[in-house]
Amino acid sequence: MVSFVNFLSLLLLLLGGSRAQKDKKNVLFVAVDDLRPELGAYGADYVSTPNIDSLASKSILFERAYCQVAVCSPSRASLLTGRRPDTNHVWRISDDEYWRTTSNATNATTIPQYFKENGYISIGMGKIFHPGAPGGNNDELYSWSLPYFEPSTPRRMFNAAQGAAWYSFSNLFDNDFDDGKVSQNAINLLEQLKQNRSDGDSRPFFMAIGFMKPHLPFYCPSQYYDLYPGPDEIKLPNNPDPPQGMPHIAWTVWREMRNYYPSTSAMGGCTRVAGVSLNNPNCSLTSNETREARRGYYACTSYVDAQVGKIMSALDSQGFANDTIVVLWGDHGFHLGELGMWSKNTNFEDATRVPFILHVPGVTDNGMKTDALVELIDLFPSLTELAGIDVPPMCTENSPKSIACVEGSSVAPLLKNPSMEWKKGAFSQYPRPTSGLPQILGRPEFDDNENGESVMGYSVRVDDYRFTEWYRFNRTTSTPNFTDIWGTELYNHTTPTVFFDDENTNLASRPNMADKVQELRAILQAGWRGALPNVTTDTTPAPSATLSQTATPSRSPIPTTAGPGEASSKGAGNLPIFVMILLFLFILAVIFY
Repeated sequence: MVSFVNFLSLLLLLLGGSRAQKDKKNVLFVAVDDLRPELGAYGADYVSTPNIDSLASKSILFERAYCQVAVCSPSRASLLTGRRPDTNHVWRISDDEYWRTTSNATNATTIPQYFKENGYISIGMGKIFHPGAPGGNNDELYSWSLPYFEPSTPRRMFNAAQGAAWYSFSNLFDNDFDDGKVSQNAINLLEQLKQNRSDGDSRPFFMAIGFMKPHLPFYCPSQYYDLYPGPDEIKLPNNPDPPQGMPHIAWTVWREMRNYYPSTSAMGGCTRVAGVSLNNPNCSLTSNETREARRGYYACTSYVDAQVGKIMSALDSQGFANDTIVVLWGDHGFHLGELGMWSKNTNFEDATRVPFILHVPGVTDNGMKTDALVELIDLFPSLTELAGIDVPPMCTENSPKSIACVEGSSVAPLLKNPSMEWKKGAFSQYPRPTSGLPQILGRPEFDDNENGESVMGYSVRVDDYRFTEWYRFNRTTSTPNFTDIWGTELYNHTTPTVFFDDENTNLASRPNMADKVQELRAILQAGWRGALPNVTTDTTPAPSATLSQTATPSRSPIPTTAGPGEASSKGAGNLPIFVMILLFLFILAVIFY
């Protein structure tokens, strides 16, 4: 009798565990490097992105989403750990700024690690963390259930480009490039996961897919260049000059792009001193070079879009579409000649604003948009809540460094009411100097021993303005000196702006804006904790059939979650069958024992 009871207990545990796993949604986590929200779904009908647009049509699209640092490694470290850059002590791309080992390291739990610890198969490929030492070699010791897939295409494949910033390859195909290999790997794994389900493995999956394009250089198959007119017909930026009244500390010398155009480097009289190079025509790309580079960026965006389409098709064909959350995000924006700048490395709108598209089956199927201010750091709490696992708590001022906590807010309430009042501001920051960033006339030269974070520019985007202020920064304590100001910026967003054609005039020094400067300075210095949304009630998203109804939101988990090893209550609909099985087993026990 005892052995049967043990058997029965084990069976109940397995059945309960199986039900709990089935209650959890899969997550497809799609990262796109250097992708700015210049996509069809965001109103840029001249950019060919039919697959991302299709995803957006059944998702919530965040019109005003912002990264925390406009460069790859710290942006990804922040969103993947749910910690702000000043908490992680990661502000730039550097081998000594891996959040687990840097000075005063947080050793924070990552999104894929947290899903793995909650019973998921965690799978990663491509560029999720920054490659190499800055990302702990893809955080391979902690975040993944399977060996990480990182493609490596021999550089000789691209010899024909001769080191140019862009090139249209007529003799190469999608899978000859890293991103094509990544998409094929994802498709293969989805097929394997489907087979595993058939073999009885009911564990949900968290699959992170990182695309490298449209990062420089702009190399992709010619079929994607052919989607666009010749360079002569590509539109130039409407605002090719630096903002009027911009402090020099805000400028970037865009060294990443200059590496492909030697004439704009020191050979052309350009230096790291902002006042020397800022308005030097020899330090800019020509009109034709600008058009060619913009066309290359658009072509690579379309190439990535094609890879997204292949994966979404595979997700559907393998039967996962109805129980898989899909999120697509860019790690930061990108200057394409606007404000006289290229690449990222600034606090301007063009560098900090990102695409953020979130599909939740049965909830966002009809599509919706919101202009609420959200941040990439909101991904961690959002995905855990929507997937049906415990949401990490909000970090306190003195949170232990090794636990999973977050410094962002779940966007789940916005799925129920996209127009509800939300955050007061979205926060970004950028350090000066780092390699290739300016020296400031009238200020002492930066000491190379200062590790690249001597001055920190903090920026807050509120509904109608962007306010940025640059302070002397203590890297050891991760704190700014609010009394040592190196530059102040105020940009007006009160009137509807054309994205990628704004922030052209710094208003900070105008007497009539003094009160606004003081108001926004207070918000900036109070920090993100003072700007959190005031949401206290149920946040369960309405089903997609009733998305137009905007009931008062509230704050319970979505769906009802269970702790590790516990069964979720969501499977209660199967209770009669479950009870019948138990009754049958009980009768057998009575008969045979």
